[in-house]
Amino acid sequence: MGSDARTGELPAIPEDTVDLGERLDPVRTLLRRTAATDQRAAAALVDVLGPRIHGLAVHVIGSSARAEKLTVSVLRSCLRDAADLAASGLPGEAAVLDRARRAIVATDPSGDVRSLVAPDLVDDRTRDRREVDVLRVLLDLPATQRALVESAAQGRFPYAGLERQQNAVLLSRVLDRLIPFGGPEDAETRALASLDALALADSGERLRLRELTRLPETASIHRHAIEAAARLALLTASPPSRDLHVRVLEGFRPRATAPVAPRRPAAHGETEPAYRGDYATPVLGTDSQRRMVGPPAVAGGIHSSAADPSAGSPMTPSSAAAPPPHAPDDALSPAFAFSATDEKQRSRRDRRRERRRATQQRPRGVPWFSRSLAVVAVIAALVLAGLLWDTHRQLEDSEEFAGTWAEHTMTSGALLVPGISDNGTWQAVITDDGIALRAEGVRGWKGEVLELWGERDGVHSSLGVLEISSDGLIEFTTSQSAQRLVVTREMAPGNESGTPSPHVVANLDPAMTAGAGG
Repeated sequence: MGSDARTGELPAIPEDTVDLGERLDPVRTLLRRTAATDQRAAAALVDVLGPRIHGLAVHVIGSSARAEKLTVSVLRSCLRDAADLAASGLPGEAAVLDRARRAIVATDPSGDVRSLVAPDLVDDRTRDRREVDVLRVLLDLPATQRALVESAAQGRFPYAGLERQQNAVLLSRVLDRLIPFGGPEDAETRALASLDALALADSGERLRLRELTRLPETASIHRHAIEAAARLALLTASPPSRDLHVRVLEGFRPRATAPVAPRRPAAHGETEPAYRGDYATPVLGTDSQRRMVGPPAVAGGIHSSAADPSAGSPMTPSSAAAPPPHAPDDALSPAFAFSATDEKQRSRRDRRRERRRATQQRPRGVPWFSRSLAVVAVIAALVLAGLLWDTHRQLEDSEEFAGTWAEHTMTSGALLVPGISDNGTWQAVITDDGIALRAEGVRGWKGEVLELWGERDGVHSSLGVLEISSDGLIEFTTSQSAQRLVVTREMAPGNESGTPSPHVVANLDPAMTAGAGG
């Protein structure tokens, strides 16, 4: 490749996240520079991680507008806590994507689950060569298992009981192929670590995982599972439709007193190259810029905020076990200070929502028409409820009468007696255990009721007052018995003399019916 005639060094090579391997973590380097109020590093983080976070949000939420808002919120959180993320035990990209996944999945996933290996998505692929490895792992799976992994990668895991345990073990095997977990071959630890890495674990599973990962060798399983879950986000990367720099970086306020790392003096007429690259191949800059940064950050670094992760950043296994940092007395405060107004969404829709909420909270009188309408609605609801209840009661009574009628009919020695009347059609079943009476088309008289009498050995006894429905139907049962039945008109509420009136409405006498039939 030749050497630089001026310095004798090899020419600068663009830094790629794949080629660098373990030698350097570009995203972690950007996070450290961002914590030191480097504006260009903050903008580079938006370029590198914005499409990753936005694409994951689109796949989980199903709405591009909501995904952009959530991407801005997560990126601001990462800029604010850049020192914490750089000092965690995770690679920089995995630490940011882990925070993003937890924030996105917590919004209640909706929409359709998309295939991550569909042929029509080839144009949306990034140029990151790690994606090829993820695609190979998914394509090697059976269709049902691949659908399960794709669904879990997009925040859906609707399983419980034994089925949940079995599918969690399958997820752990797939993630283990992306990033080898290492550590003990404990199926429970690996399954719970995989669920938590994909932000799918419930509170009980997280508590159990915390117990299982107390030792360093088991804690590494959790950390590698988070790295593997970040690899799945390679297949969902999608740049937002609008530039996010202004909305994300509006809270960036560099400090004039912040120490600046020494730079190599540039040759006469030479300008320092700016950052280059995108979310597929993030580039930090020249070799001199890389040397200024120094070795990658470790847990418990110089930042005072590294030992106390923010509420929005989950504590990784390694950061939990890291010793407390010893910050110098002149340690800087967080480089990014967002005011309360910066965190608000400044869209037109949100402004309209705020005005509408303020209008609703303003006390004012209710128009009389609205009050009247509300009263009418309440009355109508009560009337409708009463009608429904009455209909339900009548249906129950009818079903009960039908059962009693059928039971009496099947009784030994039962007499089916038709009635003789010019007011409706009457019929009764007389047994030794009781009587069932039914009539249709009966009309009543104002101020009078129909009373049923039973006669046995020439003595009459009242069996009760008959109720007539609005459609002229009578259904009556009693446990008393008689030799013949008579229905008479009586003054309301009924005859109390013990002797029926001469106004007979219906006569149900088995002897008269048999004689008429002969």
